[in-house]
Amino acid sequence: MSPTREIDMIFFDIGGTLGEADPHTRTFVPYPSSAEMLRALREDLGLRIGIVTTLGPMLTNAEALELLRSAGLDVHLDPAAFVSDHDASAAKPHVETYQFAAAKAGVPIGRCLYVGENLLEILGAQAAGMKTVLKPCPPGRELP
Repeated sequence: MSPTREIDMIFFDIGGTLGEADPHTRTFVPYPSSAEMLRALREDLGLRIGIVTTLGPMLTNAEALELLRSAGLDVHLDPAAFVSDHDASAAKPHVETYQFAAAKAGVPIGRCLYVGENLLEILGAQAAGMKTVLKPCPPGRELP
């Protein structure tokens, strides 16, 4: 008997979770483990991978997606599951953001996992009904 999977979709934050982003210089440096982790989640475990991020006025969705493409991470992402504050009616940590992401991906919110480094965003995702993982913040990086 195979185990029943409880998660179908994993949403990641970008900056501080998958790598270091700088919207002012429009650069993104992925962490060394990010590409292989995303590949394994998608290919080995069969999970869909999405993004829930706050871009603010400095980056458009297209620019953020280009940063992910340049880093080689876009190949692991479900194209229907990229959500930023430009798409949703609110920015993280508001529950509407996470609810919008799950609905856009067509996955029940209780079958989604959000991974991020910001405790307030984790609490917002939990309040929306997502499962969550708080990723340790990189050394020397303070939480906003």
